[in-house]
Amino acid sequence: MISWIITISLVCIITSVIFYRPYLSVVFVIVSIPFEGVIDFNFISVFLLRLQGVEVVIPPTFLELLTGFQYITIYPLEIILAVSVLVCIYKSILGRDNYFRNMKLVYCYIPFVLCIMLSAIKSIELSLTVKEIVRWLELIVIYYLTINLINDDKKMRVVLYSMFLTMAMVSVIGIININLIGGGYRVTSFFGNPNPLAGYANLIIPVSFGMLMMSVCLWEKITLGIFTVLSIIIWILTYSRSAWFSLILTMILVFSLTKIKKRVVLPLVVFFAISVIAILLLPSNINIKGRFMETTTLNAAKVSLESRAMGYPIGFNMVKDDLILGIGIGNYPLLIKKYTKVYELTHYLQVYELTRHHLHNLYLQVFVETGFMGLSAFVFWLVCIVKYLVSSLKSLENSRHYWLFVGLMGGVIVYLFNNLADVLTVHGIHLQWGIILGLAVVFTQFRKPETCPKTV
Repeated sequence: MISWIITISLVCIITSVIFYRPYLSVVFVIVSIPFEGVIDFNFISVFLLRLQGVEVVIPPTFLELLTGFQYITIYPLEIILAVSVLVCIYKSILGRDNYFRNMKLVYCYIPFVLCIMLSAIKSIELSLTVKEIVRWLELIVIYYLTINLINDDKKMRVVLYSMFLTMAMVSVIGIININLIGGGYRVTSFFGNPNPLAGYANLIIPVSFGMLMMSVCLWEKITLGIFTVLSIIIWILTYSRSAWFSLILTMILVFSLTKIKKRVVLPLVVFFAISVIAILLLPSNINIKGRFMETTTLNAAKVSLESRAMGYPIGFNMVKDDLILGIGIGNYPLLIKKYTKVYELTHYLQVYELTRHHLHNLYLQVFVETGFMGLSAFVFWLVCIVKYLVSSLKSLENSRHYWLFVGLMGGVIVYLFNNLADVLTVHGIHLQWGIILGLAVVFTQFRKPETCPKTV
């Protein structure tokens, strides 16, 4: 009963804030992303006891006593997005504001939505189908809200700093978890798995570094430098090879398209060096150097690639009966057992555990669930995005905000690379990407000079 009262109160507060400042709905989404899903309250007690050097049975936390659960599952993103859309519709009907004017790149997404709806005809379990449809609709909704609600420099800065502060919170919790609580040798923070966390960090690092390069204020440079170092530390401690490779490949690609490359290399090397030194100084019992060397060996990379490559024959086997529409959106969890039974005489459990959630490639996953039509429509949207950003990059070369746009563009592209070896539509990470994409698009549509206090 108490948990329901708290939930209703929070929804009322969020609704009130969004009603008077609709653009803050984007901020609420950013802050909520790390908390999407299952939250463990127990780590708070563990942390406090470890600080005291006490190894005892963990008592229930205050939140656990309050709610009656050690773990609680929350899905704030759906509520926030629903409230935001309803508020915008209400205000538009009353004629006060028009929040649906900007349609840049939105029409390019409609073919993919239609393909998803067509594949839903094959639904086996309605709840799973609806869940997946909502997941993809959320992406275009948050993008649409971003390009329409963020319409000046002040709002953009609020959104950007909320993004950096949230990443800093995630980083600090992850570092505490691995060093003082003993949460394994790979950081997971709130995400429960190191790979989604690494994918999340991949989105933020280019943006924070781009804003750092753009900034002319000393205090802002110091602040953004701290945020960037924290993000790089957590990125390294995830030991996610796919995330590392994706970010490095993105930096090479983006820098090849930009001007003044020499200006970027030195600060980037300095930040990575500071991050590595900070990691080595962490009071952890884990052999960080040894773990890093194990992770980067060719044998370790080979084993990882071989296991992920198993998804391809499984995926093609699933979709071969209907290459046009696929197996149907949301049906993957119900059918994967059937298509992994071929491995039951060898290593069925290993293969099933590896593929039971997804096939470790977003494009393969889209192809399996929606067929050639869905994959073609999805790739068409991505091509439109990349083409628009690259053309805008050239037109912004003389703008003082050039490096921030480069950072936003890097955040968009790294997600596309990262999804070649993962499926980053979990935990609301795709919404973070949608916001970054929206900010990049908005940035091409207004270029007001940024002011900065002369005194520090």
